[in-house]
Amino acid sequence: MQPADPGDSTTPLEFVFEGSLDGDRVVPRGMEWSADGSRLFAVTTNAAGGQYWLHVIKPPAVQYDTRFTGGLTHSPAQAVAGEPLAVRGRLEQDGPAPAEPLKVRATRTDADGTHDLGTATVKADGTFTVLDEPDLVGEATYTVSYLGDLTHRPATDVTHTVTVGKAPTSIALTAPEEASMSGGIEITGTFTAQGKALPERAVLKVVREDRLGTGTLSSVTVAADGTFTINDVPRTRREVTYTVSWPGDALHEGTTASAEVYVRR
Repeated sequence: MQPADPGDSTTPLEFVFEGSLDGDRVVPRGMEWSADGSRLFAVTTNAAGGQYWLHVIKPPAVQYDTRFTGGLTHSPAQAVAGEPLAVRGRLEQDGPAPAEPLKVRATRTDADGTHDLGTATVKADGTFTVLDEPDLVGEATYTVSYLGDLTHRPATDVTHTVTVGKAPTSIALTAPEEASMSGGIEITGTFTAQGKALPERAVLKVVREDRLGTGTLSSVTVAADGTFTINDVPRTRREVTYTVSWPGDALHEGTTASAEVYVRR
């Protein structure tokens, strides 16, 4: 049941008759309001039309208003693709406290369309938290709705747009302070990527810079645990700088690290 006025947004009320003692259908002209509008009478019958039941329905006398207050916030402040994000807000309600906690429904709209995030329970103080893990870089708009119930009217939806960035990455190098041309140089390192796991192991670019110029060495593939090793035979004495870099991908930022080694004969 709902108001006949299309401009009235009062939540429709649904009453279900089921089971052997409720009847199979409402008889023709089998529903009527009481004179004061406080009760609805419904007469049902079984499939054969040989039995009848009278149901007296008392809809809630009052529906109370609800509203979102204070807008929505999110944490962490910098949303990152592939990492958890919490969207928080507050829903205020008029009237007595409900027997069951209210629930809000949330969606995320991004370049891939609109995604249903399910429901979140409203706490006694009106606060709620929607948990998500955005998986695209760019703007993501969160919409939170309260659709109402038997005693509460729907609230106007509230939205919040979050800019989702690429996940950071880092390279840490461990190199000797000095080495010899005959003994060679070994540099170890660790590559770390936050956010969504890489589809395949990262391949790092290695550049050597010495007094004879700059050249690119063989690239290195990061192991499953994030470690890697660079071995080189320097071509000249004095300071040699090794720069290791990864260009990044659609969901991760690139990163660079350098180490300087003094080479003796």
